[in-house]
Amino acid sequence: MTFWFNSIFTVLVLLFYFIRRIYKPPKELDFIPTVSFFKLLLILLCNQGQYEIQKLIRESDPDRIGLVKIFFGGWLVIITDIEHAKIFLSESAYTLPKGELPENHLTDVFFGKGVTFSNGDRWERQRKIATPAFNRALRPEMVGECTNEFINLVNKWTDKPIDVFSLMQRITIQILGKLAFAYDMKALDNLDEQPYFLKIYTKIIRHVTNTPFVVFPFLSSLPLKRNIEVKSLIKEFDNFLFEMIEQRRFQMSKSKNEKENTDLLAGILEAANQEEYNHTIKELRDDIVVYFAAGHDTSSISLSVVFYYLARYPEVQKKAREEAIKVLGNTSKLPTSENIKDLKYITAIIMESLRLYPPALQILFRSPTKPLKLSRNITIPKGVKTTVSLWQVHRNPDIWNDVDEFIPERFINPEKEIKSNWVPFSSGPRSCIGQNFSMMEQKVIIAMTLLNFEASLPPNARQLDRIPLTSSFMMHPKKLDIVFSKLK
Repeated sequence: MTFWFNSIFTVLVLLFYFIRRIYKPPKELDFIPTVSFFKLLLILLCNQGQYEIQKLIRESDPDRIGLVKIFFGGWLVIITDIEHAKIFLSESAYTLPKGELPENHLTDVFFGKGVTFSNGDRWERQRKIATPAFNRALRPEMVGECTNEFINLVNKWTDKPIDVFSLMQRITIQILGKLAFAYDMKALDNLDEQPYFLKIYTKIIRHVTNTPFVVFPFLSSLPLKRNIEVKSLIKEFDNFLFEMIEQRRFQMSKSKNEKENTDLLAGILEAANQEEYNHTIKELRDDIVVYFAAGHDTSSISLSVVFYYLARYPEVQKKAREEAIKVLGNTSKLPTSENIKDLKYITAIIMESLRLYPPALQILFRSPTKPLKLSRNITIPKGVKTTVSLWQVHRNPDIWNDVDEFIPERFINPEKEIKSNWVPFSSGPRSCIGQNFSMMEQKVIIAMTLLNFEASLPPNARQLDRIPLTSSFMMHPKKLDIVFSKLK
């Protein structure tokens, strides 16, 4: 009995010592407030959601120094102050490279070394090739054509509660297919069944961005049943992409009309030829996955938030519709690059929605190659993983008036300082390459939808004061029903 007691006691003491040693932060980080790992763990285990996680982060910095540290399988510094964030984000991509995940981590397996995750010369080359391709794909008329398909689909489901996030996923993937890959995803054929490709993608992204897998990276490498299933789904996803790439290459080789090759993939292939760079199929695949996630997930999340607020505030919706009528005139007129510039109130609605609910809650962590001075008294040591919380920056009461209130008017002709505090697409040398694409897409969809439908919340809707969220690293609303009714 004594032997077993002593043995168990010894194991527990050693385990406690081991955990404490790992959990103890470096001395250089002593000045930064700590987010309780155990409180975070409790929130995750109790599935309390994103609001509780963000509340914990905010309350962990009572003196508001603008930084907290948290144990994410290793120590991570989170910047919550916009002035610190501006300095951090303006640093060179070479002196502040993105952190890299282990090769067997599922996030790395899925996203690979696309432009968002690469560093150094590879990142610079990818960015140089992708920028003109993205600019060429800014075609609001094509988005308008897809939105007409979307309107025809919604016409069959009017006056019924419908999960708006699922709906927005369909239109954004349809637009992405045509504008990015000249490919019909058939996502707007009917609402009875989710397209298989979208179903696969949704399962993968929900798993690899799930907060427990971000907090505990080792979980992704374990031979868990769910990990094995997701690896199989990634293979299916890859086969689809490889087939699409080869099909587009074949089409381009047969096409003699350059005007037919205005999609993003064609632009990347042509720009790569001009740079005398021969993409491998794996490099193209990695870039496309990143563009797919950026062009599909972020826009569908943002659009869901916009329609939630339009439904919640009828007076805002009425004003936005009046602007859409004034700019577009009628439902048969497709938006152009020129007239969407006049959708200033709708643009302000989008910006305020992105302030309150940035699709990426924080940027991917980076590790400075030299000590990084954020202020006279604050320096991030070399090599310390650091990120910026976009949620915390956008909801900092020291910066924003009525911080939790939806006030699109704050972005009508905003002062330069206000606009510089708005960073949902990050900023600096590694700002989101698809920012203009996303904003254009959202303006067209919102304006054309408002010309045809009135959005409202179901009578029995719960939590009308805020959007129910999962605890995922990439912000995902839980089931969020909206009713679309034909305008009378």
